[in-house]
Amino acid sequence: MKKQLIFVALILISFAPFAQQKTSTVNAGFWKVKMGQAPSFVDASETFITKFFPVKDGKPQIYGYNISGGKHNGEYLFMNNVGKSFTDRDVVTPATIDNIRWSDNWNLTVAPHVESTTNDILVYRPEMSNLGVDEKSEKFVNTEWTVKDGGSKGFTDVLKKMAKVWDKLGRKFGVWSTFTGETRYYVVRYLPNGWKDLDDTKNSDFATAWEEIYGKGSWDKDSLIFANSWSRTDRFMMTLNKRLTSK
Repeated sequence: MKKQLIFVALILISFAPFAQQKTSTVNAGFWKVKMGQAPSFVDASETFITKFFPVKDGKPQIYGYNISGGKHNGEYLFMNNVGKSFTDRDVVTPATIDNIRWSDNWNLTVAPHVESTTNDILVYRPEMSNLGVDEKSEKFVNTEWTVKDGGSKGFTDVLKKMAKVWDKLGRKFGVWSTFTGETRYYVVRYLPNGWKDLDDTKNSDFATAWEEIYGKGSWDKDSLIFANSWSRTDRFMMTLNKRLTSK
């Protein structure tokens, strides 16, 4: 178990989110903590991140989030090295004494509190989003959609229509797709004013807005493509945990 956790930690330290000219990727890892050990896990992780992965060039090297609801309720989501392209991934940092020190420290202080992890590399999809990859927020609603058998014909084209609808509704969304594992999309609503943004249901009719932009009958046609191409498999709330984020 310890060897597996060290391997996961090493993977976590080497990934990132996107832009089109320079593809942006992120390594996203859900961490399940052993029952009753969350306080000790947070204490140990904060000390570890502060010591070995502080803010670099004005940006956090590690972001940590609390997860509420859905399949990962009560777990923590870590995102690392935000902004790396696939070309950046070819640049491998050679092993150093510092690498050994942080891995030994992690193994001794953080790993004992971890029950399991699941990790994927995600790719930012600017053509489906209506904000930039560097947009900031501390709270989000994240909906996971799993693609059915590669998706039906025209599915990608329909996905690209979403950004204009969100603009019309006054909502901010970023879209990520998995590069590893099953083909999934994470449609993330940014909540710059916090959870109270969810109380505002004005202009929330997605289907009506779709037809106002793309014409009468367009939603009936395109919604079938959605229905035949993906299904919702999770939804959860994300809150930035500053103790688990580089300082």
